[in-house]
Amino acid sequence: MEISRRNFFKFGIFSGLTSALPVWAKKAVLTPKEDAPPPMGEEGFAYTICGLCPAGCGIRVRKVDGHAVGISGIPDHPINQGGLCPKGAASLQELYHPDRLRTPLLRRGPRGSGEWKEISWDEALRALSEKITRAKSGSKIKPLAALTRARAWDIQGEALRGLADSIGKDNFFALGFPKSEFPSDAYERMHGSRRVAFHMSRAKLLVSFGFDWLQSYPSPVEAQMAFAQLRRGPSRDRAEIVQIEPRFSVTAGKADQWVPVRPGTEGLLALILAKQLIANETYDKAFIHAQSRGFEAFKKSLDALSLDDVSKTTEVPEKEIRLLAVKLSSLKPAAAITNRGPLLTQMAVHALNALLGNIGTGGVFSGMEGREGFWADGLADQSLQARPPELLLVDRVDPLFLSPSGWKEIVAKTPFVATVSSFLNETALSSDLVLPCHTPLERGHCSFHVSANGSAVLGAAPEAVAPLYATKDPGDIFLALTRALAGTRVPADFDSYVMGHMKKLRAEKMFHESSGGKIWREMSAAASGKPHATRSGKFEFDALTDILKLQDVKKAREDGGFPLHLHLYAPLAFSFGEGAHLPYLQSVAGPQTQEAWETWAEMHPETASLPGLSDGEAIWVESRRGKIKARARLSRAAMPGVVSLPVGLGHAGYGRWAKGLGSNPLEIGEEGTEVKLWKA
Repeated sequence: MEISRRNFFKFGIFSGLTSALPVWAKKAVLTPKEDAPPPMGEEGFAYTICGLCPAGCGIRVRKVDGHAVGISGIPDHPINQGGLCPKGAASLQELYHPDRLRTPLLRRGPRGSGEWKEISWDEALRALSEKITRAKSGSKIKPLAALTRARAWDIQGEALRGLADSIGKDNFFALGFPKSEFPSDAYERMHGSRRVAFHMSRAKLLVSFGFDWLQSYPSPVEAQMAFAQLRRGPSRDRAEIVQIEPRFSVTAGKADQWVPVRPGTEGLLALILAKQLIANETYDKAFIHAQSRGFEAFKKSLDALSLDDVSKTTEVPEKEIRLLAVKLSSLKPAAAITNRGPLLTQMAVHALNALLGNIGTGGVFSGMEGREGFWADGLADQSLQARPPELLLVDRVDPLFLSPSGWKEIVAKTPFVATVSSFLNETALSSDLVLPCHTPLERGHCSFHVSANGSAVLGAAPEAVAPLYATKDPGDIFLALTRALAGTRVPADFDSYVMGHMKKLRAEKMFHESSGGKIWREMSAAASGKPHATRSGKFEFDALTDILKLQDVKKAREDGGFPLHLHLYAPLAFSFGEGAHLPYLQSVAGPQTQEAWETWAEMHPETASLPGLSDGEAIWVESRRGKIKARARLSRAAMPGVVSLPVGLGHAGYGRWAKGLGSNPLEIGEEGTEVKLWKA
């Protein structure tokens, strides 16, 4: 990263955290080589997309003699506007990481043994295409399942989907990281499309249900700018921000009001707020009458909920709930947001936006141009557990780390697993074939993203630097496999494939003109302002009502020796569950607790007093599923009865700076899991 006065102050908040580095890490990461001269040679710049998360920030790469030596933001890029988050700053560590994979690996010993044989690309692609051909011709079960990361549309994902489509149907899946994503499942079921734009700056009241949006949004840089815009002007014109969340997060700390809620009950709280709006007749009757379907059935489904019961279950006082309902109906336009958590929560929160009438022209939510992203043909873990494929192809995602409870069984039952990755992560370690891919700086980009002003942004740029090793672009791998299976119908090379799509998008000039920094094109929200692609052409409550009929939303506490509730969150450094392999991100993981390089458990002193725990003490966090080790961090800002754990650490592989450090809380449960604590 280029160090300037602006960047120094931008990241100064994190500088103190390096003191938490282990001695060996300080020597490896922070100690300069005195005999290393400053880079001299011909200087140049390349403009590209960051790629370390799906946000789509534009970056400028400073190069000396073709080698990347600095990263900065593109000042007028619509998403990050010159800003750079810690992940963007760590791009060079990803590129030059000493543990990057450099050649294809074929498993020799048992899965997970770490015994590999280096093979050529010709051998690797031939072996994999032969495996796919045999699976396709001889298997009565699903021949192939392709798994990628849930994200907006990009050219590499399109190539993988093309490969999956050439083999069969219902075999393309996407694995998400709900804590860092928008509630796209609710958008699809209630609007008929995931392409829904969120105009945050229009809101006068922003109520967030369990979404630490200042750490994700999906661009944390843009989130900070959106926050500044909401706070701009005289106090009477500023938006009010309410954060409903079990943990006193970064967003909660900057909000006007923090409402602690029991983990996993945010959806129930949203439903009782909906009932309050309807009972008080403070919802938007005109919108509901003209632009919604299924309202009366939804209204009736709320009859079983009582304010008293919901207050006890969520641990939010009745008075607080009533005041929230008044705020929602009086501060307009008001917006309710959440992340891609449980489907019930997604839809319950988004139903509030329909009741408030802030969808469509002039509202906080509207339709959006662009291409549909990569989500799922179904719930991958449930679908593939019931019917494992003959061959599993994993694209730059780590299901064995992000969802270990379901994917361990799937991988174990799948005869052949191939992984495309730059590192030996958990899934790669359990694969039969590993195909090393370019890092984001080494590959071209063509992708859609969403900006805070409600527009779709098409980003397109060639690679910033030449590949350091004999790796390949993921799209090149998938296209080569498709060509081997489908023959002449596939473009001869990946560059031709990319340019073909660029022509369809009328953006081919962007590749040729990227040296000037213009690597994007904005597409405004749909002119009609009506984001309803449903069959009825209206906002539909039906799917939410159906879930309420089948699901008991008033979950009773089981306890049984597990008196506490687990809350999981993703620090900015580990957004989307990734980043622990980069030492800079390890060092800035816990800015609120001053923790780094290990897993910590945040709790109220009252919670710690029951098992007799002290601040800084090593502890066990145990659920019915298992136990993990963490370090106790006590704070009076924590919600009593809740244990908050960061997700991102606890890897068995993923490089020298991730392997063996910390614990993975996803191994013992999910949001709201009942746990207990004891001294380690």
